[in-house]
Amino acid sequence: MVTPKKRRKWIVFALLFIVALISLLVVFELTGILKKSPTPEIVVVDTVSWNMTKRQGSVSVNKRIESRYEDDKRVVSVSFTIFAWTYHENYTAVLDMLNLGVYCSANMSLGFIHSVNINFSRTDNNSNMDPINDDDLIENHNLNIVRFDSKATPTSEAQVMANAISQPNATFLRVVAFWLLRNKEANHWTTITLETTIFNGTAYVKTVIPIHLEVLAS
Repeated sequence: MVTPKKRRKWIVFALLFIVALISLLVVFELTGILKKSPTPEIVVVDTVSWNMTKRQGSVSVNKRIESRYEDDKRVVSVSFTIFAWTYHENYTAVLDMLNLGVYCSANMSLGFIHSVNINFSRTDNNSNMDPINDDDLIENHNLNIVRFDSKATPTSEAQVMANAISQPNATFLRVVAFWLLRNKEANHWTTITLETTIFNGTAYVKTVIPIHLEVLAS
């Protein structure tokens, strides 16, 4: 027979166990052990397009292609810039090459940046896009790169993915890419898209900023 004293003791033990369990769950949540992946609202910016004609020899293009997202309250500012630096005819025996710099920055006055993803789309049938995974060419601030694909082709995309470190309010990433072009009579196209996931103080938001590039036969 369970005496009232033993019953009280079991009740106390049960309450202590529940309190300890709740405390552990709170600690796990705060340390990120049970952190859930955010399901963000998606905001897509209008596509910016740019094109050039093929050049002879090795020449400076020096063209800046820009797009950005800012919310109405200016809490979030995401900037996406592609520099077309130089064009090289006959980079190899069968390839021309356009040298690109891909610049991504984000700033928050409230909240934090969660992650940054650069997507290199499938290319036309006569080109490849090669992001260069070289520490000397990558510039990175407050981000940990977790994936770096080295080639986008007519049948596959390439991703450069980075997670923000310690919930920063500012991040920066620069990647260099070589756009390798075959067949001098062909036109070439690709789209590079910046996806930045942020927390604006009340909700997660993913900004999607595409830039479409074309190199046309002369």
